[in-house]
Amino acid sequence: MEVAQIGDYRFRPLRWRDALTAASWRYPGEYAFYDMSWIEMLVIRLGNPLARALGIAGFYAVDGVDGALAGVFSYIRHGLEDVEIGVAMRPNLTGQGQGLDYVRAGMMFGCVRYAPKRFSLLVASFNRRAQKVYERAGFVAHRTISRMTHGHPVDHIEMSCEVGSLNLHARDDSVGEA
Repeated sequence: MEVAQIGDYRFRPLRWRDALTAASWRYPGEYAFYDMSWIEMLVIRLGNPLARALGIAGFYAVDGVDGALAGVFSYIRHGLEDVEIGVAMRPNLTGQGQGLDYVRAGMMFGCVRYAPKRFSLLVASFNRRAQKVYERAGFVAHRTISRMTHGHPVDHIEMSCEVGSLNLHARDDSVGEA
């Protein structure tokens, strides 16, 4: 399954145009930490077909209801049971209450594509907005680790959730910013 419609989002393999578009995204203020360079996106795009074919990782473009690129999801398999996800949403869509549905859609796609028992992720410790969304999606924080990012150490929170305990189909319209 390489292309799937999950709720309002369409998941498909990342193309060159998607990688270049995502590399042009610029986030405001402290969120500029998430800006990607075209070189980083080039490396991701070049490795994507082989990683997908081997079933160890995959980078997917996510189109919104308007057909435009809404974001990018990455899935990296760690053993047979754990899949680490990476979440990127187009800057002008963040902070508008769409994050929980977006993350849940990505988890549903990941369940079908990779069949994990557990999802994990790392989120920058300053990003409370994303942490709240991940908690509402079922993730639990385990520890804080320091990781080299853009040339200097940044604290990240390691989070995970067990797939069997999730209700990915539930909507939570009371959720605030994402």
